[in-house]
Amino acid sequence: MNAATQNSSSMSETLKARKVHLTALLKIVDTKIGKSTAMQKLTITAIKAEMGLIEHKLKKR
Repeated sequence: MNAATQNSSSMSETLKARKVHLTALLKIVDTKIGKSTAMQKLTITAIKAEMGLIEHKLKKR
């Protein structure tokens, strides 16, 4: 993806779509019932961090 050629509205749409995708992944990986593995915990932490970064970028716009 070439950021120089994208306008801000398409970039915002891309970020929103990425956030929706990450939310869906989080629902798949996150287990409320039962024991979660260390890999699941790391994955959940990484997804939440990425979502935080996306939210920060969206607020800057």
